[in-house]
Amino acid sequence: MSLIGKPVEEIPTPALILDLEKFQWNIDKMFKFAKKAGVQVRPHAKTFKAAAICNKLIEAGANGVMTQKLSEAEVLLNSGILYGDKTILISQEIADQGKIERVVGMTVAMGEGKVITSIDSLQEAEIISRIAERWGVKQDVLLEITHGRCGVSPGEDAVWVAKRLMKLPGLNFRGIYGYENPVEREVALVRDKLTVDTAEAIRDAGIDVEIVSAGSTATYEVTGTYKGITEIEPGSFVFGAGSEGSGYGWDAKNGVFFKNSLTVLTQVISDRHQDRVVTDAGLKVMSGGHRGTDPIVQIITDGEYLVPDRVGLSEEHGTLYFKEGNEERSRMRWGQKVQFVPNHCCTTVNQHDEMVVVKDGRVCAVWPVTTRGRYQ
Repeated sequence: MSLIGKPVEEIPTPALILDLEKFQWNIDKMFKFAKKAGVQVRPHAKTFKAAAICNKLIEAGANGVMTQKLSEAEVLLNSGILYGDKTILISQEIADQGKIERVVGMTVAMGEGKVITSIDSLQEAEIISRIAERWGVKQDVLLEITHGRCGVSPGEDAVWVAKRLMKLPGLNFRGIYGYENPVEREVALVRDKLTVDTAEAIRDAGIDVEIVSAGSTATYEVTGTYKGITEIEPGSFVFGAGSEGSGYGWDAKNGVFFKNSLTVLTQVISDRHQDRVVTDAGLKVMSGGHRGTDPIVQIITDGEYLVPDRVGLSEEHGTLYFKEGNEERSRMRWGQKVQFVPNHCCTTVNQHDEMVVVKDGRVCAVWPVTTRGRYQ
């Protein structure tokens, strides 16, 4: 039975809900900023995992998308998100030769310049080059600059590796990638400087650096206005950031704010006790939390936030606990629909096959979570 046209209250629970107007507000804010700052936006699709969202972002002006996993890139590419001059960047390094074959195979099938992969190992680079030569193509690569995880050290180490990449005939060196994590402004500025200075050092060695990629939702304004950064990589902004909803808890760094467009719709299935009510949404449909923060609960009928004393998530249940005298308990009743605002959007989305898109309280679309479960 189709949900299209039905009010939110008639959606079977639990369900992942996307508020279309808030979602569009977030997109408009990000791309208005990017246009003014003169920086490209390559949204990180590991957050939203849906081809429909990729297309909305590309239509808004994204220069392509970024995925963490090879299999995510394959599924999105096969879903038809790459058109015109748009590109897809696989940000996680690969150590398996069979997977490297798949990366180069995408370039062979789609044409050179569409698929970029991130590397930090000369071993990986040599395998890529060998396979690409066999196919008669050049594989586009970015060199990752480390800020605490994968990547080569900024400065001399990066220049040394870049010089060796230039000697491999199957590679097309496009630039560097220096994701600095969702950090405070001062830390982001230090890491941005390391990334940009590294790009300049590589250029001084006679190597062209077209792409200098960095940034997260938490640092998009800092990094997006830093001279020398050519593109930013935010992801969770589409679902919200800040006190009313976030990809990572409720206190967004650097004053970043986007509206919470993502919720989990659930229903009260037990209200027999004064100290608690129980809903049908637990850990299997919603992330267990980021840094120990509870989900925010929102009553569906009036859009107001409910403040229980604690939210407990078990596998199949969400329990709202109330201390004696908490007047919020009286607002809860058996059969009532409520929404949880998840405190980690990335891991919540990955637990669903689809998201129900709602405008003005009614369902207008159901979007598949296209790359759900793609971990390879």
